[in-house]
Amino acid sequence: MAADNVVIVDTSRPRPEVIGEMDQFSAPVFLHEQAIYLHEGAQYHVDQLDWEAKKAYVRPVEVDHYTDALMSTRVEVLDTFGGPDSGPLARSHGEVKLTSLATMFKKIRFHTHENIGSGPIHLPEQTLHTTGWWISVDPGLVGDVEEAGLQGMAHALRHVAALRLMCDPHDLGAVAEVRSTHTRLPTVTVFEAYPGGVGYARRLFELHDQLLAAAADLVAECPCAAGCPSCIGPLHLVPGAKDACLRLLRAQALTYSASA
Repeated sequence: MAADNVVIVDTSRPRPEVIGEMDQFSAPVFLHEQAIYLHEGAQYHVDQLDWEAKKAYVRPVEVDHYTDALMSTRVEVLDTFGGPDSGPLARSHGEVKLTSLATMFKKIRFHTHENIGSGPIHLPEQTLHTTGWWISVDPGLVGDVEEAGLQGMAHALRHVAALRLMCDPHDLGAVAEVRSTHTRLPTVTVFEAYPGGVGYARRLFELHDQLLAAAADLVAECPCAAGCPSCIGPLHLVPGAKDACLRLLRAQALTYSASA
């Protein structure tokens, strides 16, 4: 077990038992108190998060909602190892520093996606030095609705990246910025949730076009009408967010087709 990981303890058993662990950077999003944590397809309620001891105490539940934490994240590029190249979705990869703060969470009902509750998150700001793959988006592609499309793009890319790398989705994170301090452009960053990284970012940089195509297929083939946690995340209240996400993901392929 990594020293900075948070241990997840099931308190419902005759003797409390460790059922998993999570990196410290991701824990405020998924293991804050009152969160619904998913483990091997089962739901667990987080009763207590002892941040000093790095232990989350959970118990199994069956509820009709999930929790979504609101977190602000700043991305600072420390070194660029590759890129940027040309195109409407230019790729780069390198060393990054992420600073995040989770402030509150919402309870969202399955299927209807209605907000049925919320609460504050009282945890310290987190910093992570790691490696990432980022996509600089042509600003001409990003209008008012496309800002939500950027968030959907980050969500979809993170999930298809985990599938392609055959890693746990929690091994990766993703951030959408309307204007990056480094690129000065709308930017989506997929980063490794491990200090220093383990080599995923370089591979994602190499798979850039395939990942964009796979993410576009994920969103297009999802049966939802306006977006859902399976494709673009909890953006269903933003009209046109799913279509905006698809336009962004397909921008590279459309450019290649037009120039052929």
